[in-house]
Amino acid sequence: MTRQVRLVQIGVGTVGRAVIQLVNENREHWRKQYGLHVQYVALLDTQGAVIDRDGLSDAGLQTVLAAKAANQTLAEVPWGERASTAHVLQALSDLPGVVLIDCATGEGTADALLQALRQKWRCVLSNKAPLALDQQRYDQLHEAGGPDLWYEATVGAGLPVISTVRSLVATGDEIREVTACASGTLGYITSTMMAGTPYSEAVRQAHQRGYTEPDPRDDLSGLDVARKALILARAFGRRLDLCDVRVEMLMPALDPSVTVEEFMGKLASADAAFGERVAHARSADASLKYVATIPAEGEITVQLREIPAATQMGSLNGPDNIFVFHTREYADNPLTVIGPGAGPTVTAMGVAGDLLQAARQ
Repeated sequence: MTRQVRLVQIGVGTVGRAVIQLVNENREHWRKQYGLHVQYVALLDTQGAVIDRDGLSDAGLQTVLAAKAANQTLAEVPWGERASTAHVLQALSDLPGVVLIDCATGEGTADALLQALRQKWRCVLSNKAPLALDQQRYDQLHEAGGPDLWYEATVGAGLPVISTVRSLVATGDEIREVTACASGTLGYITSTMMAGTPYSEAVRQAHQRGYTEPDPRDDLSGLDVARKALILARAFGRRLDLCDVRVEMLMPALDPSVTVEEFMGKLASADAAFGERVAHARSADASLKYVATIPAEGEITVQLREIPAATQMGSLNGPDNIFVFHTREYADNPLTVIGPGAGPTVTAMGVAGDLLQAARQ
């Protein structure tokens, strides 16, 4: 028998479009292999939605993808409409087999996720922000969703990080500490600095290659890595808030009100300081890495550290991520997950993996 899986997706940006493309490319394979008939019934952005209870056609989806790539809103698509997310979710609440996919950015989807979970929908996230809200809001989501809340792609994109934590906990192991280089953007910048490029030029190159957010401060502030560290910590039982994570920013203290262009123009003021740190790391046969340290007890830190160059973490190059799990059973030889941890395609793969598991429950 074929099981109907209806998708409602919030967010049609770079990652969201990659998810739609991946779903379209694999729908027939999923039908034959898993007996799942997967189709989109709604797409939403901050301005509006496109909805078809009977399923959006392939041609319709391609029209939406082209419109979003051209920076149009869904309300501007010919059959789009201005409607709040809450209204759309309520209007579709009677549909069975719905999976809500959150590919947005920011905390604004938290209420929609809670509403969807209370409607007995399954939810799959690449958006970290709702899971990094205060502990009470986090508890509300998990109490409403439990096994219906899937978020592998929030940490490490398509890498099996959250699933590794869940497996370790479920099989009775004791996680004592996780250390991670969890930002492809900052991994590229630190590797480029270690290769001899000044800090300001390394940031500029990362920006030009599209590794950073449109405003590089979103990466350089360390907030993205702090959110990932918090999600990981909560996944193995720690109860704390984002303010409990000590973060070292990978940028100078500049006026936050300046434009991106002004900010980029002032980065050279930090070249000397970062150059000294690079030189010190080299003298110690080490490499500078931006590392999240998540112990089972005590302070969680996100900071620039010198890591011995001969280690896996120290030899990490470019935008790859690494997650090292120190546990009771993996004490002498820690369990390590390493690979591409950023990019729309691998993030979409993480979303799709969760989608298939959620749909097959």
